[in-house]
Amino acid sequence: MADPKDIADEIFKWSNEVIETPLEVFGGLPACPFARAAWERQNVMLHVLYDIDVITDIKLAINPFAPNVHICAWVDYDEMTADEFQAWIDHHNENHFGVWLMGFHPDSDENVMTPEFDGLVEDDYALVLVQSLQHLVEASDKLRRTSYYDAFSPEDMSYINYRKEIYDAWNEKISSQKAFLYQEEEAIN
Repeated sequence: MADPKDIADEIFKWSNEVIETPLEVFGGLPACPFARAAWERQNVMLHVLYDIDVITDIKLAINPFAPNVHICAWVDYDEMTADEFQAWIDHHNENHFGVWLMGFHPDSDENVMTPEFDGLVEDDYALVLVQSLQHLVEASDKLRRTSYYDAFSPEDMSYINYRKEIYDAWNEKISSQKAFLYQEEEAIN
């Protein structure tokens, strides 16, 4: 089993060399155009986990409006197939409470849009990104005004649109609850 520090170093290297590097397929932008700023602002927290249920605890504990991104490396990924892992992610996103999960399982199909990465550790692990749905949708909205999504498949764009619809519905619900609470508070005063 790889040392957790080596896994953390590998994730940082992957971020720096792969997802922060401009690529033609993303309209000349990095795969994750906001990653470098998140690292610089110290908004990224790395977790090396043996128990996937800890991710649920992280999801429940974070502020859905904060700009933080939790990158969870789950080393016991072989407890789930890639399909089971994706179903687990999807289940958590059905009841998101403003926090969205994205996952990458070692046995999933390779992402042809990002380059190969020569890692530091031999052992594989699954990655789960836990982050504010609001910040994720706002970032996607900014990218829509660029050529970033030009090479995305209709299926991938459908997912991006679905995520925005989920956020819009949740945001409307939260806004109406805030308005109701404000009216009750005003009535009491």
